[in-house]
Amino acid sequence: MIARSRLLEAGHTEAPEAEAELHVINTCCITSQAEAKSRQSVRRSLHSAREVYVSGCAANLNPGRFAAIDPAVRPFVGTADEVAAEMVGYAGLGCADLEHDVLARAPQQATRTRGFVKIQDGCDGHCAYCIIPTVRGAARSRPASAVLDEVRRRVAAGQPEMVMTGISVGDYADPERGLELGQLMLAVAGVEGVQRVRLSSVEVIHVKDSLLEALATEPKICPHLHVPLQSGDDGVLRAMGRHYTAQEYLDQMAALRAAVSGVNVTTDVIVGFPAEDRRAFERTQELVAAAGISRVHVFPYSPRPGTRAQELGDLVGPEEKKRRSRELRGRSEVGSRHHRTAKLGTTERVLVDKVAEHQCSGYTADYTRCCLPAGAAPRGQIAEVMCEELQADGIRCSGPLHPRLPLEAGLS
Repeated sequence: MIARSRLLEAGHTEAPEAEAELHVINTCCITSQAEAKSRQSVRRSLHSAREVYVSGCAANLNPGRFAAIDPAVRPFVGTADEVAAEMVGYAGLGCADLEHDVLARAPQQATRTRGFVKIQDGCDGHCAYCIIPTVRGAARSRPASAVLDEVRRRVAAGQPEMVMTGISVGDYADPERGLELGQLMLAVAGVEGVQRVRLSSVEVIHVKDSLLEALATEPKICPHLHVPLQSGDDGVLRAMGRHYTAQEYLDQMAALRAAVSGVNVTTDVIVGFPAEDRRAFERTQELVAAAGISRVHVFPYSPRPGTRAQELGDLVGPEEKKRRSRELRGRSEVGSRHHRTAKLGTTERVLVDKVAEHQCSGYTADYTRCCLPAGAAPRGQIAEVMCEELQADGIRCSGPLHPRLPLEAGLS
């Protein structure tokens, strides 16, 4: 988070949550439930913190609701850079009231092998159900030089895998050199010490030739894309304000698979949108199967105040939403099992990110979870293993098949 970095640069220090006097909470308002959870996080922080700074989408949308929680809560409104600067200024003025001037530290921050690098913010999509453009503004990109500087810092901190994140990463356009998303990923892959580069999510309209070329030609760029679908029915897609048809989605997935052998595709789907009847839902299930999607994140629709879709009402009842969600999650499980079954008896390179007494675990390049024997490799290293047995949400593997691989040799 930009605010965290700026506060650390200004001389503040981090501490475990229970000991920190200042908590910084980045909020979400993608759904009403997410906004409610953000407020719960603020209330929980007040049990130990003397001050709570609140930023992010929910703070931008409803700052008064956070300010009303407690006098110790201060919401900050604006872009990430604006909020970070204001937080530093305010903390600098107020730090005399804090004994040690320490910030809450995320418990797993020091143990992550994966670095999440924000490359852009905002969105120009204006989907009917989404409040994000209202609270984040238009799409804008971070200079590639700043992205690469952060990547180098993360490598030095022991993170060999980079994930490019943002609200609409496919809109990326470097304001300095004009690099597109695929070109930026190639530049990140070229940083010494980087072993894997991933995307958090990318819209199907942004799966461009330059991205396909990067995926096809650079082994460090992981063959996994999360490409939101939302619906497989053209009428629902139009009502949602999406910018593609079901056939266009299928065609682009075919082009992706033709360019990148073995690519793994996952997706998001909203069920129970006001325009979705039973046949429209069935078309979504059919498209998920036809596209060879291995996992579906299913979101039951709920009206979001301030969006165009709110005017359509909430026409699909809660029980029908639950029924459709169960069906689609069942379809997702079929796709996941098919994807994982195809790996049985093959070797994979797994970047270990969790180490426990009896086993360790991590992900393949195409984002398949694998459980390995204890001692297969230390955290942050790559182990070559044999895929042996399906587990509930991954694969049990044996190995390592060879002595520990140096990171440079462990590319997948």
